[in-house]
Amino acid sequence: MSVKRYGMYLAYPPTVDLRHDGLGRYMASFLKGAEDRKDLHFVLVCPSWAKEGLQALFKTEGVTGSFELITPVGKPVILRWYEAYVRYKNRVRNRSLWYRVISSLTHRLNWWVSHIERRLGNAYSVFALLPVFLELAVFGVLFLLLAALLSPILLIAVVAFAAVVGLKRGVRAATAFVRQEALKRAKGIGVAQLQYLASRFGALLHAPKDNEWVLQLYKYMEEAESERMLRLIHGMKDVRAWYSPSAFWPAFNKIRSPKLMCVPDVVLTEFPVTFSKTGGSRYLKSFEAVEEAIRGGQNFVTYSDAIKYGTLVERYGVRPQDVTTILHAPSDLSRWVSVKNVADGGATERFYCKILIRSALARSSVPGYSAEFLNSSFKYLFYATQFRPNKNLTALITAYEYLLRKRHIGHKLLLTGSPQEFSPVRELIEKFSLQNDVLCLYKLPVHELAACYKLADLAVNPSLSEGGCPFTFTEALSVGTPVVMARIPVAEEVLTDSELQAATFFEPYDWRDMAKRIEWAIEHRDALLQLQAKTYSVLAKRTWGDVVNEHIDALERIADAGKEQALPGAANRLRVA
Repeated sequence: MSVKRYGMYLAYPPTVDLRHDGLGRYMASFLKGAEDRKDLHFVLVCPSWAKEGLQALFKTEGVTGSFELITPVGKPVILRWYEAYVRYKNRVRNRSLWYRVISSLTHRLNWWVSHIERRLGNAYSVFALLPVFLELAVFGVLFLLLAALLSPILLIAVVAFAAVVGLKRGVRAATAFVRQEALKRAKGIGVAQLQYLASRFGALLHAPKDNEWVLQLYKYMEEAESERMLRLIHGMKDVRAWYSPSAFWPAFNKIRSPKLMCVPDVVLTEFPVTFSKTGGSRYLKSFEAVEEAIRGGQNFVTYSDAIKYGTLVERYGVRPQDVTTILHAPSDLSRWVSVKNVADGGATERFYCKILIRSALARSSVPGYSAEFLNSSFKYLFYATQFRPNKNLTALITAYEYLLRKRHIGHKLLLTGSPQEFSPVRELIEKFSLQNDVLCLYKLPVHELAACYKLADLAVNPSLSEGGCPFTFTEALSVGTPVVMARIPVAEEVLTDSELQAATFFEPYDWRDMAKRIEWAIEHRDALLQLQAKTYSVLAKRTWGDVVNEHIDALERIADAGKEQALPGAANRLRVA
């Protein structure tokens, strides 16, 4: 049996963690869908800096199968310096003996205080309070004795601490004085220029995000790396056609072999103002790259007809016959939280999920609160998404605040993003004083994501625009959780049943309608789950193997067309046709 080789072009920028990126998970599902095809072999070409991230992604997602990962040799020097700094900054530091002792004593003291409070709350007579008063008296005596014994040691410790603090301040002041004198005596360059250069080099020690200079450095690195990747690609004559799962990489069009570009969406065209306010030139550069890639492309694939016709055909003038619509397969998370061969009605699975959620809460936006959150059976709404303007997070938080304060639903709201990196969410949480109610869980691994879905009372997706029907629907239902979603074209394209739409959809631009649908879904959870489970059972028949097969069909068509165009007289035959 002959094996056909196909290429996949991946040009992720530096520092992107693909394990927490939707496109990364899509690619992992795609490659897993190809595992049963013994006649296929994928060649993945990526930048030198993306190799370790891809390997970590494939290990996390359990991707095996027939593919190879090829990168140019060597990373840019500046990137190696930055990675070394990050490793140093994130190094694990051993806790001191004093820290461990104080932590242990604090934990025991907190337990004892809770114990006394519980005894006080459970007392129904004065006699029941006598043991509590006795405990308090004994504790008071022991505390006074301990204070008397340790007072000399504490006095010495205070003096030593003051001396250390004073020494540090003196060193800091001396350093500042030397720096100021050096700046005053600098010749040939002004203080302002020195400060400007220092700020620019300091930017290398932080995530790029909105820093213009770092973004420009990354652009230069990406351009140089893409040329090295193209040299590798042009040497692979046995690869029939190339596929790019994203439209962010215009250099893909420089490949001389037949090629197919996926355009999930061009969401920046729909919300240019909000994207510019939150991301500045970073989003503008991404938008320019997408437009350049589309205008230079020939063959495209999308996840929905809404993007095919509404974006590619109408906005960019692409011919309909040059675009293939290939729908997603369901995203099934059940394998990450299922416990086999245990007939206990799901109790073991729920217990396991509670452990995973406790682990996730310890890394939330308010770890001091959520890490000590004792109620492991708390109710919550869940929205898994990156924080971007089109995700409609402010409307969701507004609807949630109304439900919490006016309708008294008693649920938390769990999100999967960093409010520190998206100011509209952070500011709204602070405005409504929801810091202990809206919990943001950043960079969830897939098993914790599955656990959050499984124990949620309800999954919510208010997104204003997506490339295909949001994965929220199948991810939630795969673990038995109902969903309410925004009424957008890509969702209506897949979820076509009128009764299902009436129960599931809300108007995304009306937070009151969103709140009304969420409250109804909480009150009618079982009925909604039963209705949606019927649709999920139909959608689940489509597999990622089907998605791969349809992509291979599209790649074969353009590969055959490319061969025909290369034959003598092919241009004339095509013109006549």
